[in-house]
Amino acid sequence: MKKPKIALLIDLASLRVSCEGFKKLTAEIEETYEIVNVKFYSYVAKRNRDFNEYIAAKGYDAVTPIASKRRNKLDTRQVIDGTLIGMSSTVDAVGFATGDGDILPIVSYLKTKGMDVIDINVEEGAYTSEFSGFIKVDTSYLRKEYAAPATKKIRKEPKKVAPAAPAPEKSEGKYAADVRQILGHDSSILSKYKR
Repeated sequence: MKKPKIALLIDLASLRVSCEGFKKLTAEIEETYEIVNVKFYSYVAKRNRDFNEYIAAKGYDAVTPIASKRRNKLDTRQVIDGTLIGMSSTVDAVGFATGDGDILPIVSYLKTKGMDVIDINVEEGAYTSEFSGFIKVDTSYLRKEYAAPATKKIRKEPKKVAPAAPAPEKSEGKYAADVRQILGHDSSILSKYKR
């Protein structure tokens, strides 16, 4: 039986999968689907260097992150590419690996075009129920530095500061002592300066 065709739109900044992990993931997906296209978002050649040869060998697309002061939870280019797939593609399904942004409009649109829309992620999210299916990504597929994300931030104890040492007392100069005596109404000092 012929497998349904799927296009994968993968945000590497959200999924944080290693290249070896992605190869294992695609092997799992290929048990059900024929992968006809893959496009990677938030691709940084230096950070994702393990993907460089793989992307070139497979002929996949990769786009770099958009420079922005505000970190978006959903790459708008994924939505645009999903829309273009819905308008003109012959694939049967689209797989999204995205952040926590509101992806419902593109999911609904692709479903009205008769396509299955698959959520690809480590855990089911707030919108997973709206997708046609879910593909769980094993945490062993993630980059080592992201393999065990902290679920709760550990608060560090504040650094203890030693109490400030008292400032050393300054000795009075000769003239300061004389002024103190004058202001204290010591007349003997005044006779010293009289002519």
